[in-house]
Amino acid sequence: MKKLISGTIGIGLFLNFAVVIAAAGSGFASIPQPTGPIRTVQNVLDLIQKILLWVSTAFWLAAGAATLYAAYLYLTAAGNDERTKKAKQQLLYAVIAIIIAIMAAGLPILINSFLNKT
Repeated sequence: MKKLISGTIGIGLFLNFAVVIAAAGSGFASIPQPTGPIRTVQNVLDLIQKILLWVSTAFWLAAGAATLYAAYLYLTAAGNDERTKKAKQQLLYAVIAIIIAIMAAGLPILINSFLNKT
């Protein structure tokens, strides 16, 4: 059964490439000009900045929720070592989320400085 599936996929990929090569050789295929919102390097940088802003916001929210959950675990531990350990581990996850959020906020500046060097 695996051979049949892999053979079918292999033949399909081969035929797909054969059609693409035949179309390119016949002059029918042409590379279209970009018509979307991304046409320049600055558009790419703006898109990356928007995506990283959303990532940063998501991690800030996750860090806040993880911190509140860690505080809840610590307050309700009542001397239980296992629950205290779990609260400390949750607080570590919150700190990691804060570090990722800070990195996501600073990454567009770093990318921009590399791409816009003169």
